[in-house]
Amino acid sequence: MDNPTTAEIQPFYQKERNLHSNRIIDSRQEFTLLEKKIIYCIINQLDAGLDMTQKDLFGDIYFKIPVSTFGIDYSFKALKASIEKITTRNIKGGDNKKEHAWSMTPIPWAEVKNGSVQVKLQKEAVPYFVDLKLRGYTAYQLDVALSLTSVYSQRLFELLSRFKDTGEWYVDIDRFKFLLGIDKNKVFNGASANGNLKVKILDPAMKELAEKTDIVFAYDLKKEGRKFVRIIFQIATKKLIRYVESENAKAGADQLLKDLGEGTQGQQWEFVYAVLPDYDLTKEQKRRIIAEPELTTKFVRIHGEIKAGKEIRETPTKYMAWHLFVKKD
Repeated sequence: MDNPTTAEIQPFYQKERNLHSNRIIDSRQEFTLLEKKIIYCIINQLDAGLDMTQKDLFGDIYFKIPVSTFGIDYSFKALKASIEKITTRNIKGGDNKKEHAWSMTPIPWAEVKNGSVQVKLQKEAVPYFVDLKLRGYTAYQLDVALSLTSVYSQRLFELLSRFKDTGEWYVDIDRFKFLLGIDKNKVFNGASANGNLKVKILDPAMKELAEKTDIVFAYDLKKEGRKFVRIIFQIATKKLIRYVESENAKAGADQLLKDLGEGTQGQQWEFVYAVLPDYDLTKEQKRRIIAEPELTTKFVRIHGEIKAGKEIRETPTKYMAWHLFVKKD
C-alpha cells in the first residue's frame, strides 16, 4: 500500500483520559504489552464525539505516536517486532446467545520511523472504537494504563475499571479466558489451569493494580459440583485515604479509623492497601488480610489501636501478626 501523506497523519496531542469503548473491552484480544500500549494511544487520540449515524462515511485514520509516549526506551528490534505482529492481530466479539459474532484486524499497516510509530486504523474498525453510546465506555488515565508492566494487568485494569462503580464482576472462567486471549493456551487449560490462573495472572495483577492504579480487587473462584466455573471479583477504588499523625488531626484520624471499623468491605480494602506498607508482614500474611474479611476488619481495628497510642512492648509488626494469626479471640 502507499504510505499516507503527512496531511493524513494525526499529530499526537496526549489527552489525560481514555474513553475506551466497551465493545472493544468485551472482545477477545492477543496483544503483547507494547502492542497494547499502541492501542491505548490510538484510543487516546480518537474523537469521542464522532456521529455514529454517519458511520458509513468513516474513513481510515492514521496516527503518529512518539516512541517516548510508551514510557520505556524500547529498542528498534522490539518496535519492529511489534508492528509486524500488530498488523496481524485479530479482535473478536459478539454474543453467542443472540447468535451474533464479529471479527476484525483493526490495524493493517504500521511503520517505525524517526522515533515514532505510525499506524492505520482501518475504516471498518473505527465504529467499534468510537461507539461510546450503544454499549457505553470505560474511562481511565492514559499514563496509568501505560505504566503497567504486564498485558494481563492491562486487561484486568480495563475490565475491572468497567465495573468499579458496581463493585462486583461475576464472570464464567471460560469467558474470562476468552477475554484475555488465553482460552487456547495449554498453560491455562487442564489439571493445573486454575493454579496457573492465580499464580501467573490474578495474583500479580492484583499486586500491580494496587500499586499503580485506583483499582483494588479481591477474587474468589466458585465451583459447581467439583468443577470451578466462575470468578467473582470484588472491586474497590482507592480514594487516597490517608491518616494524619499530627496532634491537630488526631481526633479526625481516630474518627476515620472508627468509621472504617464499621465500614463496608470495599472501604476497608482501600484503607488496608494504604497502610499495609507500615508493617513488615510476609506476602502470605498480607494476602490473607486482603482475602479474608474477618482479618481485614481486625487489621483495621488493631491498626487504629496502635495509631491511637496503645502501649505495646514489641514492634507494631509483631503486635499485629500476633493478634491476627496467633491469638484466639
